[in-house]
Amino acid sequence: MLKKLLVVLAILFPSALYLYIVNKDQNTTPKAEQTQPNTTSQPQYQTPDK
Repeated sequence: MLKKLLVVLAILFPSALYLYIVNKDQNTTPKAEQTQPNTTSQPQYQTPDK
């Protein structure tokens, strides 16, 4: 019983650690990703798909 529990924790721990690191990085970088749109550039139009 204890061995099965340890195996499950050993499998899930790397995923949990990855999610923790990714979410931690997303919470600290939103200011760097926010940029003001350039109002002096020409407007961009979507072209139809062929």
